[in-house]
Amino acid sequence: MDRCGSIINEIMNNYPAWTQETVPDPQNAPLICLENGMKLNFSTTKYDFSLEQPFGDEADLTQSDIEKFIDQADSISSLINERLDLKIFTRIGFRIWYIFRAETLAAAENWIKQLLGTVPFDDQITKALNNGIVEARNYAVVIASSDRKFRISINGVESYAKLDIRGNILDVRTSKLHKDQDKYLLKQLKEKKRVAKNPHFASMIDIDSFVETPNSVEAKDFIGESLRQVEEALPKAFKNIT
Repeated sequence: MDRCGSIINEIMNNYPAWTQETVPDPQNAPLICLENGMKLNFSTTKYDFSLEQPFGDEADLTQSDIEKFIDQADSISSLINERLDLKIFTRIGFRIWYIFRAETLAAAENWIKQLLGTVPFDDQITKALNNGIVEARNYAVVIASSDRKFRISINGVESYAKLDIRGNILDVRTSKLHKDQDKYLLKQLKEKKRVAKNPHFASMIDIDSFVETPNSVEAKDFIGESLRQVEEALPKAFKNIT
């Protein structure tokens, strides 16, 4: 991390929308883009970029949002690689979440049950365990294609509520809030325009495409091709699901 400070300064000089999210420390140096909320985490062992739908945004991420993310990841990663003379990498990856809103966690789990269908093992194991019932079902698989691997998982998720308490942020599971606290939270979020489209409960398809020990790291090509393969495959895989 000896050259971390100079690289951070160069990023902020070359890309004025980028600034430090918190004070850098020996383990991590996080930066954030004020234009779109894109983040860069920069540590001694890895660096990664992330982009989430902003709080208060009523629309999904657009193609333009994604293209801007890819361009920024490509240009900044190239700068980091060049300044640190990075030539050998253990992994390059691109991860994307597809989130499907649900009214309750049970509804999210039911959607997954319909998606996955009946699995014979479920019946066998539930009978063996005192004739129980399948309460939650998750799915994970790793697929090796010709040029990269895909780890795909499907599961129900519950978001965390962010409560402002005298300037501090407290993360609390939304289902654990007392009904009056929940009302207060909604009022607080509306006042601060922090109402997110991200649902409290959802079914999530989590896809991580990656290459281990890649010969080279070209962020724009890798992300673009991974996204193309994923978006081409998903409609085929789930064409009978509504």
